[in-house]
Amino acid sequence: MSIILLLIVIVHAHGFVLVGKQKRIVMIFEIHAEKNSNDIKTLYYDNENGILKDNNGFVYEYPQIQKPIMVETVPFSKDQPLKKSKNINTIKIQLGLSCNYTCDYCSQRFVERPPETSKKDIEEFMNKLNVLNFSEERGLTVEFWGGEPLVYWKTLKPLAEAFAEKFSHWNKKIKFGMVTNGSLLTREKCSWLYYMGFSVGISHDGPGQYVRGPDPFDDPELKKTILEFYKIMSSQNRISFNAMMNNKNTSRRAIYDYFVNLTGDPKVVIGEGGFIDAYDDAAVNNSLITLSEQFDYRRKSFNDIYSTSNTINFSVTYEKLDSFIKSTLTHIESKYVGQKCGMENPNTVALDLKGNIVTCQNVSIVENSKNGEPHHGGNLDDYDNVALKSVTHWKSRKNEISCADCPVLHICKGSCMYLDGKHWDVTCDNAYSDAIALFSLAIERITEGYIPITIKGEGLPLSRQDIWGTVYKHEERQTKKIIPIKVVAEKAKEFDGVQVYEKARVEI
Repeated sequence: MSIILLLIVIVHAHGFVLVGKQKRIVMIFEIHAEKNSNDIKTLYYDNENGILKDNNGFVYEYPQIQKPIMVETVPFSKDQPLKKSKNINTIKIQLGLSCNYTCDYCSQRFVERPPETSKKDIEEFMNKLNVLNFSEERGLTVEFWGGEPLVYWKTLKPLAEAFAEKFSHWNKKIKFGMVTNGSLLTREKCSWLYYMGFSVGISHDGPGQYVRGPDPFDDPELKKTILEFYKIMSSQNRISFNAMMNNKNTSRRAIYDYFVNLTGDPKVVIGEGGFIDAYDDAAVNNSLITLSEQFDYRRKSFNDIYSTSNTINFSVTYEKLDSFIKSTLTHIESKYVGQKCGMENPNTVALDLKGNIVTCQNVSIVENSKNGEPHHGGNLDDYDNVALKSVTHWKSRKNEISCADCPVLHICKGSCMYLDGKHWDVTCDNAYSDAIALFSLAIERITEGYIPITIKGEGLPLSRQDIWGTVYKHEERQTKKIIPIKVVAEKAKEFDGVQVYEKARVEI
């Protein structure tokens, strides 16, 4: 008698997969979708195999879409650290955490400041890079991060020029990138950024900037400089305004309208565009605290995109939407899904000018991750032993709701890989509400008009099953009560002529 190695049985909202002697559940989500009150369809979504079908067994697919070359992602955790390759195509350089702003939900606000580096470190740093392998065929992107990277202008400028010189023999030029709050831009700096080939993201939340922090557009001369810079950079698709969503800034349509009014450009590109992660208690208080807030945000997110037919140019949001549609129509399996930030990629490395390898550009070598492990994973001097214990792959999450059993996995992609505990739970709620609206938009497009109303799956909380909060009665959870906190951020001494803030602290 032959041994049956694989058996799939669909039973209501889940199926069983028997592999050898191991039995595990494969989530099959039952979706009730409506075109109108008289036209209702039941759909079944298998997130592990990327298959959407209706109750008649019709599978939604489009084989003509070419599948990308995919590599199965390797899970990691503090017990199975993330390793890095020597074959690098993206370098994220953490210049330092000093910033002239102290924004309310900044991921670095409460991070311990490491010792500052300077232009004196550039020569040794460039020599240390020789341990890595670079290829013109693969290409190279170098990103410069702060704090505020323009605080480090005296280091950033010669460092970028050193990279340009190092790879000047390539026909395929390396790419430079930077995200800035815009407050330190001058015509001199704008000109240099343009001629060096930088792509620039300006962090600004549009009508919700008052939540984030100071507004550079309050200064008429600075506003003029930024808008002149935008005009010349936008002609080459090298600039965006990067806006984040929070519980006081929930409308992508309002953000888009703000930037169209600001620039006069209906094609203005808005980067980022997702809901904030709860890196600390200040960000928790800017999260979707109540179920009412979650449902309101989902409805507004869906309607802002659905009612405007893709005219609000949130580039990353639309990339997520299009990617999920393609992955569903071509049945891309979840085993190929990476992390949201891409920092699990072995060919991407974040480091400082001392050659220290860190989790990502938003952390410090002297700070521990939420799982208790250091963000410092090693040094270029001993690259073979670099190991990041600070992060958890979505495949390794052991939370009450596992990422593997979540319907929006292909969109959310495990959210932030270094969060844990309370901050992970809040971030997961934010990310689900952000992603389920895009999930519903994708299903509506794939099925030509059927909008999901409920989605049922084993272990999925009622508040997640009821997508818009219109079907079931929900009681608010007391655990989400906002705890008022007082955050104190004091200016430190000047750094390269710019007044910067120290690490913020909470006063009770």
